[in-house]
Amino acid sequence: MAQVTTVEGTYRNGVVELSERPTGVTESARVLVTFLDEATVERDPRAAMRKAAFAEMEAGIDLGGPPYPSRDELHDRRR
Repeated sequence: MAQVTTVEGTYRNGVVELSERPTGVTESARVLVTFLDEATVERDPRAAMRKAAFAEMEAGIDLGGPPYPSRDELHDRRR
């Protein structure tokens, strides 16, 4: 069974430059290179987590049941 190791890198002028040396890989190894679309790649993994957290907060907590009364309805502020 083959071991899969993922390492980030950059492609420039026909050369793939790895950001770090992969552990457990000899000087010669077969590789598969996947090119990522820059528009869909998050540079900072925390940014994706932050977006997901804010989306969850904006959605709020579904408490179920009918719509809640407004503030005016609660306090009967009709004159």
